[in-house]
Amino acid sequence: MATINKAATLAIMSRFENKKILGKVLLYILTAAVIIGTIFPFYWLVITSIKYGIDMQTSPPIFFPSRVTIENYINVFKTGLGKNLANSLIVSISTTFLAVLFGALAAYALSKTYIGQRLRNIFLLGVLVIRIFPPVVTTMPYFLIITRLGLYDTQISMIITYVAYCVPFNIWLMLGFFQEMPQEIEKAAIVDGCTIWQRFSKVTLPLTLPGLAVTSVFCFIMAWNEFLYASVLTSKNAKTLPVVVGSFISDQRIEWGSMTAIGVMLVIPVLIFAIFTQKYLVRGLTFGAVKG
Repeated sequence: MATINKAATLAIMSRFENKKILGKVLLYILTAAVIIGTIFPFYWLVITSIKYGIDMQTSPPIFFPSRVTIENYINVFKTGLGKNLANSLIVSISTTFLAVLFGALAAYALSKTYIGQRLRNIFLLGVLVIRIFPPVVTTMPYFLIITRLGLYDTQISMIITYVAYCVPFNIWLMLGFFQEMPQEIEKAAIVDGCTIWQRFSKVTLPLTLPGLAVTSVFCFIMAWNEFLYASVLTSKNAKTLPVVVGSFISDQRIEWGSMTAIGVMLVIPVLIFAIFTQKYLVRGLTFGAVKG
């Protein structure tokens, strides 16, 4: 009898182990499929940018080209791409800095009791309504305002527009981080004699670096990839890379080589920016800061 029970137990354990191994295999297959599906578009973008023109039109497509060229990159830089790249960098970095700064200041104020609850709710609701508007609805008002201010086709006009578009999102995103901040930390700063600005800049802000990192990444991506406002508010001097990409599409042909070359250059700065902020993306820096 004991032998039979032991054999049954071993059979059940063996079946359990087999199911566990099968589950792991399926998980690995699913993970590999997701990774391939995520990486393949970028791989295809890079491969297309270094193909010869005739290799782009072949059917079936060439996944592993035997010959490559950097002619597409040379051609796009000959068109004055350096200036457009500088415009994108200046506008995106400036927008990110100002939008995160203004959004953090507003979110910090709204997370405290300095403002009445009803007034805070009205302000937050107004900010949310502004953010809900589709960009195409506000394009013409921005165009008229920027034109009358004499800022058309300037980097300043792009920065003003992008900051106004990003700040509402930043306020709502940063508000949660400030509200989760343990109140004991700020009370300790008050006891030490810190002013409200010192509490914000030296105590609260360093502890919300994860929130600042996430907000900065979203702002940078938005400003870096934005096309609608950039195409309406610029013509030549302040033109950014997304607008340049659109110029390679005409009623006669699509210049895939030039478009993919610029596409690679559009992706690389975002990747670099995300890598530098990666260590701050994990939340939880304030856990354990206050001990009883």
